[in-house]
Amino acid sequence: MSFHIKYRPNNFNEVIGNKETIQILKGFLKDKEKMPHTFLLYGESGCGKTTIARILSKELGCSEYDTYEYNMSNTRGIDTARQIMETINLQSLTGNIKVYILDEVHKTTGDFQNAILKALEDTPKHVYFFLCTTDPNKLLNTIKNRCSQYQVSKPDTDEMKKWLKGICEKEEIKPDEIGINKILDVSDNCPRQALILLEKVKGFGEFTSEVIQNILVKEEETVINLCRRLLHPKASWKSVTGILSKLEEEPEQIRRAILGYMSKVVLNEDNPQAVYILECFKDNYYDSGKAGLILSCYEAILKK
Repeated sequence: MSFHIKYRPNNFNEVIGNKETIQILKGFLKDKEKMPHTFLLYGESGCGKTTIARILSKELGCSEYDTYEYNMSNTRGIDTARQIMETINLQSLTGNIKVYILDEVHKTTGDFQNAILKALEDTPKHVYFFLCTTDPNKLLNTIKNRCSQYQVSKPDTDEMKKWLKGICEKEEIKPDEIGINKILDVSDNCPRQALILLEKVKGFGEFTSEVIQNILVKEEETVINLCRRLLHPKASWKSVTGILSKLEEEPEQIRRAILGYMSKVVLNEDNPQAVYILECFKDNYYDSGKAGLILSCYEAILKK
């Protein structure tokens, strides 16, 4: 099992950081009669918003069959709002609670937000909404005003270091201090990204800053080749698939690297293809994974 799945928090005691927010949420669970039915969890990517929403659903006693999770990057319009409105009053399948987790909710259309507002105003007693977003300013004020709002932040360096060393001990990995600091720096204190890199390091049998640097250099060269191929006016899809097959890096990390590369190109020259590629790669791959990366590359190449 991959590290980022194996060590995904299953309860609030396993969540790193955000102690004040977690304490407040635990308090609500002790007296569910006073618990709000609509929450807005906001913060930068990778800080654990969706994980906290899933834990809340579990702590409320909601089964996986009655937990409805939507990636609003993909289902952002009025039809999804109508679907939710049609189902919230239906009896839950296995218990007394239904939970709706709306991830990346800032990507929704104005029509969606206006349509879902009624559900947030008069939420049935057996229904809870958890809205997760990296950009709450793109939500209607009427939506934000109807939610209990909590900021979720990435863990600080000391918390991450202690947590990562604990996992190294469980996995019988012997890191050096510089190597640990390198992982934290590259992952930007994002637990998921740190675990993905740690797992790659374990495969080398040695945990040093030199090993990490070699991994990063190799992956960076491959991503740069992919970027150059996407920009090439006569690039074939077959040439792109050849590069994609060599990429072992986390798809979301590749996406960010492509965005960084294309942003530099656009800042240095008038390049419509680079702008188009930025558009193709604007949405994250937390749910779609490598399939999402492949789709973005396909669109960038075949719809020039």
